[in-house]
Amino acid sequence: MNDPSTPAGHDGHTVLDYHEQSKHAPHRMAPGPDHLDWAQQPDPFRTYEGAPVLQLPLVADALQTRYADLYRPTAVVPAVVMDCRGIAALLELALGLSAWKVSGSTRWALRCNPSSGNLHPTEGYVIVPSMDTEEHPLAAGVYHYVSRNHILEQRVAIPAPDRDAWTSLLPPHTFLLGLTAIHWREAWKYGERAFRYCQLDAGHAMAAVRYAAAALGWQAHLLATPATQDVVRLLGLAGSPRPDAPFGHDHEPEHPDCLIQVTLPGETQADMSVQVGQLADIAVRGHWLGEANRLSRHARQWPKMDTVARAVWQPLLSEVPGHTRAHLPALTAVAPGIKAADLIRQRRSAQAFDNRAWLDQEALWHILDATLPRSGCAPWDLLPWEPRIHPVLMVHRVRGLPAGLYILVRSPAAQPLLQAALHAAFVWSPVPGMPAHLPLFLLQEGDMRALAQTLSCQQEIAGDSALSLGMLGEYHTSMTSGPWGYCRLFWEAGMIGQTLYLEAEAAGVRGTGIGCFFDDLFHQLLGLKEAHLQSFYHFTIGLPILDHRLQTETPYVLS
Repeated sequence: MNDPSTPAGHDGHTVLDYHEQSKHAPHRMAPGPDHLDWAQQPDPFRTYEGAPVLQLPLVADALQTRYADLYRPTAVVPAVVMDCRGIAALLELALGLSAWKVSGSTRWALRCNPSSGNLHPTEGYVIVPSMDTEEHPLAAGVYHYVSRNHILEQRVAIPAPDRDAWTSLLPPHTFLLGLTAIHWREAWKYGERAFRYCQLDAGHAMAAVRYAAAALGWQAHLLATPATQDVVRLLGLAGSPRPDAPFGHDHEPEHPDCLIQVTLPGETQADMSVQVGQLADIAVRGHWLGEANRLSRHARQWPKMDTVARAVWQPLLSEVPGHTRAHLPALTAVAPGIKAADLIRQRRSAQAFDNRAWLDQEALWHILDATLPRSGCAPWDLLPWEPRIHPVLMVHRVRGLPAGLYILVRSPAAQPLLQAALHAAFVWSPVPGMPAHLPLFLLQEGDMRALAQTLSCQQEIAGDSALSLGMLGEYHTSMTSGPWGYCRLFWEAGMIGQTLYLEAEAAGVRGTGIGCFFDDLFHQLLGLKEAHLQSFYHFTIGLPILDHRLQTETPYVLS
């Protein structure tokens, strides 16, 4: 593991060690619970008892934006006013409930942002200036979003002497959205590997936020340079807040993931990293409200996961390496009549696939095309760095395409690295009939169904689907600037996952994210001999077999 591209220092080696120790293998799974203690299953909803509550309006149904227009930056007329109603619509489509499922006496919620095991570690916070409207007044401060009730809980009230300064730090028509992770929600089921899943879920949520913003005609981009400690202080994760406390309250702590800046088109999107620290200084002086609920009577500790979570904290960065966006033709319309809000809320994870169904070749081209970064186009304009994740496809049943192993190279600069690292026998043949700009290559032909199932911890969905894929990430390259690059790989993979989910729905099929896979067995298939490239996420797409025993209820009941 000693390599010039390895991040220096203890934290860098902590991340590398964690990644190795949290791998699954056919005869050794990553450390996890011996059994599921259902009495300790975490509450899926965090609330802050005693915090003032603002009931948000349900307005997503009124959005007429078509799904196809999300990929056309100028096609959506933006909301003229960035107010509480607009924020409510964004939260509803990004982090809100999409349905309730019922089986007998059991009832559980589904959300617009996917989650490993439907456990939902991701929490959302909004940081706003004063948005005074007669119907929905929103005072300047920090708010926590509760998806169960579609409400905002006020976490901090900004004192009068600081309100003008607070407002001046947030540019006009701008607010921030913070994402955090409660690791215990995932660790209850998945143990040490849960940190990986929480970071993937952050990526799902980031893409969901960007798609929701696009449906409103708004822009959104990730703030990649603020110090993690400033994010902790701003979101009140340090308790009262106490800067000396790592994550705040004494139970089920929240890990700071990221901040996203949301603006109207045409507004200046200057980096707000310095302002984040200044906003945090004001927040610390504010009046903090509410006490976090306890999610379980007892949360088991997973020391390696807790250690890596602290190791990926970043200092205030001066800059993030820039990126280029190749000029690509606009995505062609798919499902032209469906509204964005409807498709976003119909997204589901398939539990089983019809192993006789085929996927149309044109549908595959569009699905893959949507994962390529385009300038000013959701969701990839959210990220300020070059693509580092490259899907490796195991194609089973796609009309006009031979079964076999393929790779999508999402950044032209990465092709020499990939060709040098992967098996020398791979043919790297362009695919006949494929759009000229789509960088998909055939590596080898062959029936991959049994192998895909084996690689995905023997899950039948990987072999019964039309195709399965693993997301290969530029592991060491991404971490040369620091161990926080580890999280960014998962975020990018999670964003690809959310794109695949929505594109599968638009194509009339369905997707499922797969977090359980045999890491090194997949690497062996590709001929990898060094750790420079690693698999970060698996996914599968096909025609779902629906379980009609389950009943579906609407997510929210209008009073």
